[in-house]
Amino acid sequence: MTSPRDPGLQPERTLLAWSRTALVLAADALLVLRTGYVRRLPGLAALGGLLALAAVALYAHGVRRRSAVEHSPHAPAGRWWMRGLAVVVVLAAGGSAWSVLVNAGG
Repeated sequence: MTSPRDPGLQPERTLLAWSRTALVLAADALLVLRTGYVRRLPGLAALGGLLALAAVALYAHGVRRRSAVEHSPHAPAGRWWMRGLAVVVVLAAGGSAWSVLVNAGG
């Protein structure tokens, strides 16, 4: 027996969730990138650039995921995307901590 499907909200919620994640990641990437340029730390600037590219990729994946959910509401999210997202979140947290420590040091 299949459950009745709510055709209106699930794709929108999926896109909004991926969009919010990409937006927060982009904001973090800009802060890390700025700190890298201002403090002349090429490693931090490179990490900020990498996070910015990841934000664009996450947004694009969110758009694609919305289409998949519209066609099949129980479509799996994709194991590699979820693992990649976990790695990106850890990198973003590390970059943010690095930026805070650099800025706190004066």
